[in-house]
Amino acid sequence: MNDIMPLTEKYPVVGMDAKLSGMGKIASMMPKYIGTKEERLALATYIVDGLHGGKPENEVFVGKDLPFEVPPFDREKDEYVLLAWNNLGMHCISDSYSEWVLLPPANDIWAQLIKRGDKPQVVTENVKLTYTVEPGFEKPADRSTFWKHVKSLFGAQPPDNVGLSGNGMSGELHLHKTLNSFEASLIPVEPYPEEGGYNPYPIFTVEARNATTGELLAVTKTVAPTATEMGCKNCHGGPWRVDNLAGISQVSGRDVLKSHDRLSNTELVKAAAAGNPMLCQKCHPDPVLNAKGQPELLNLPAAIHGLHANFLSGRGSEACEFCHPNRPDGPTKCLRGVHAQADIGCVRCHGYLEDHALSLLKYEKEKGKAGAERLMKNLEPRYAKSVAGINPRLPWMQEPDCRTCHTDPGSKPDRKTSLGFNTWTEGGDKLYRLSLDKAGKMMCIACHNSPHANYPAVNKYGRNRDNLGPLQYQDNPRAIGAK
Repeated sequence: MNDIMPLTEKYPVVGMDAKLSGMGKIASMMPKYIGTKEERLALATYIVDGLHGGKPENEVFVGKDLPFEVPPFDREKDEYVLLAWNNLGMHCISDSYSEWVLLPPANDIWAQLIKRGDKPQVVTENVKLTYTVEPGFEKPADRSTFWKHVKSLFGAQPPDNVGLSGNGMSGELHLHKTLNSFEASLIPVEPYPEEGGYNPYPIFTVEARNATTGELLAVTKTVAPTATEMGCKNCHGGPWRVDNLAGISQVSGRDVLKSHDRLSNTELVKAAAAGNPMLCQKCHPDPVLNAKGQPELLNLPAAIHGLHANFLSGRGSEACEFCHPNRPDGPTKCLRGVHAQADIGCVRCHGYLEDHALSLLKYEKEKGKAGAERLMKNLEPRYAKSVAGINPRLPWMQEPDCRTCHTDPGSKPDRKTSLGFNTWTEGGDKLYRLSLDKAGKMMCIACHNSPHANYPAVNKYGRNRDNLGPLQYQDNPRAIGAK
């Protein structure tokens, strides 16, 4: 009566298994799958491999050892220490520009300049800080269609190789007075070097000069992590766009719009086909872009995680890796810091996907948004006895708090029992990436590095590619000041 062959043709095994897992949860007219996990996987395998002849597996990426140079530093003579970092640890780009965009190319570089002495001083006056990307990444517009579609998506038309804030691939960092730091925002770096391939960890050089004389005071380097290994293809079909490793193909991107149209009665496919791709935040509010959207709709993280949690329940950190660029055998492995080395995965801080989604949806439900209940009703928390035990949170502004586990600077949390989930920062100004030390001078992130890449980090493109600052100043990859 309803041939399943065209309906299941796009799925690899992991996507088919997820589809069966979510049966009857979002579309209530369908029956729920009642078998065991093992039976569900067997059925998914039969449909994909037996009926359709199989789908190619993701290519296994072992790693590369790309060369880099640690800037020189003379402990006896050099007067300044310059620390630089990216503030997110990974900026994920949805490069399906002809269809829709979740996040554009927009990496932030931060830095602090310290004058050495018996009482070190953070220097913010009469200095000029600049940044430059490594060779091969200077012209992302040569390999990206972002600038072809940016006017339709964002209502602005920056020149090629210039981002939405006006910053290009080289330029000046500007003073952030309240944080005693310098920042260059929304740099449009993409993970596609000129020679081809995929490299999500391009290196930026940061220099500090005397603003009056031009004298070079200090030089350092940092990676600007930027990935397009978003796993939409796992459920929406199509190939990876670049070298069978990363990027959202037009086929995958278009199928996402088809699913949205079917579930939400929109006409996004028609718009994209007419040359009008959609910025998701035009409809869904989102604090990360300060987007108001349509206020009655669920904010974007709540909508995305809430929907997909219904298809990926009952899994561990691998549920996160289906979408985020952190597959152990993938070409990015964004969770690469000290927590990853201690085998502390996604769920210990963010909760299992059901918990994570419920914390976001519960916030929206308390705001009176009708769409939250539909996505919540089939989700059961795993780190709490009931939904009542889940603390609601606003995405991007309320995140896991370092001090939940790191209660005392001199103590070490228990790796097996410490749980960061369900205790959130009070607001955006309390986030780790925006926090100052107790003296109100140094940013915590300046010495400990980005979330998900806290020193010492291990990078797939060279073990110490993330640890340039510590190696420069102390010859070891640990947090700045560690011996």
